[in-house]
Amino acid sequence: MKYIDVLNILYNKRPHGKVKLDLGLGRIEKLLDLLGNPQNSYKVVHVTGTNGKGSTSRMIYKALLESGKNVGAFFSPHLYTFRERMEVNNRKIEEEEVVEIFKEVMEKVRKLDELGRDWMPSFFEVTTAMAFSYFKRKNVDWAVVEVGLGGRLDATNVVKPAVSIITTVDYDHMNILGDTLEKIAFEKAGIIKEGIPVVTGEIKKEPLDVIEKVAKERRSKLSVLERDFFFCNVKLKLNENTFNYRGEGFYEDLVIKLNGRHQIKNASVAIRALEVLGELEEKSLRRALKNVVNPGRFEVVRYSGKDVVMDGAHNESGAANLAMSLDDYFDRKTLVGVIGILDDKSREKMVDKLKHFFGKVYVTRPRSHRARRWYEVCDMFKKKHVPCEAIENPWSAFQKALNDPADAVVVAGSLYMIGEIRMMMFEGKVLDEWLI
Repeated sequence: MKYIDVLNILYNKRPHGKVKLDLGLGRIEKLLDLLGNPQNSYKVVHVTGTNGKGSTSRMIYKALLESGKNVGAFFSPHLYTFRERMEVNNRKIEEEEVVEIFKEVMEKVRKLDELGRDWMPSFFEVTTAMAFSYFKRKNVDWAVVEVGLGGRLDATNVVKPAVSIITTVDYDHMNILGDTLEKIAFEKAGIIKEGIPVVTGEIKKEPLDVIEKVAKERRSKLSVLERDFFFCNVKLKLNENTFNYRGEGFYEDLVIKLNGRHQIKNASVAIRALEVLGELEEKSLRRALKNVVNPGRFEVVRYSGKDVVMDGAHNESGAANLAMSLDDYFDRKTLVGVIGILDDKSREKMVDKLKHFFGKVYVTRPRSHRARRWYEVCDMFKKKHVPCEAIENPWSAFQKALNDPADAVVVAGSLYMIGEIRMMMFEGKVLDEWLI
């Protein structure tokens, strides 16, 4: 079996989006039990949130690595290779390792498949089991585990973490998580475990009330931004942002490579979590923040003589953060946009937040079955009096934008679209696994 064969099975032959209330976490618990519960072999940091969970996870991962720990990390989704989902000590899982772990896990998956359709593990459940097994094989001390979606019924919610983190709560995936902030917060708060400390960057009253209630019920000590830990003296400079942090300790002039005011908030949540764990070493923290990278999240690169901003602003709050960052870093620049948004997102609201920034927009289609009406976004920009052209192929849209006389190109929206354009920029081709 080859790597590409594994991905073909995962993408096309495993059920997708299976969140069944009747079974809850039953399938993943049974699968991991058959595998010997590898997730109990190391200490875990569990991270959820509408936005910011990827960046926060990466900062904690990097800080633990810098302090000399053997650390694994499980990220989702990936940008352009499945291998991005599982890392140990800054190294992505190799193709051969994917095949080996897949074979090991699938031997147990088939036993569940035999129990009937409801027991067939989904793509994400199989992938989660693969990651947990991989980390055990690599003898990691720590695993930083990012929730896939929500929290309460997410396949990762079988871990027994040393700390649980809820970065933010906002509107996204409302068809699954609920249509109010309280309902969404309840799903996120589902990762809170009995007696395990919790850290949150959420400060809005409605969702915070829910988080506080669940934490109290589960006797979990809760640390809240702007109540138990703080940041100040923020100075923004592209790829070199500085701030002060106060929690159990006080740290001045911390430098973070990640761009955006929201990343200062994410960094503060990460620092507080490290304090709670007793794993904060100042020198390691400073090195981690200065060097951490989260591809496709207000990532600014130079390409063909122009600044290119890539940002996976795939929901309303993400678009708000992007708008704020464009104001902060590109306020005197002319911008052209390459925008691709999935059908099930709050597209009108996202367009409304971004309309002021672009002299022209090229709307394109993310490579997803959830982007059948991708072209409608162009009409939304036109209604806001923003010149727009619909070009289905993302790379063609990007090439057209590069020829625009604007100072910079902003590629924003779905991570599927960000991944495809970024891949073409850095690899010069679409990887074979994208053609499955």
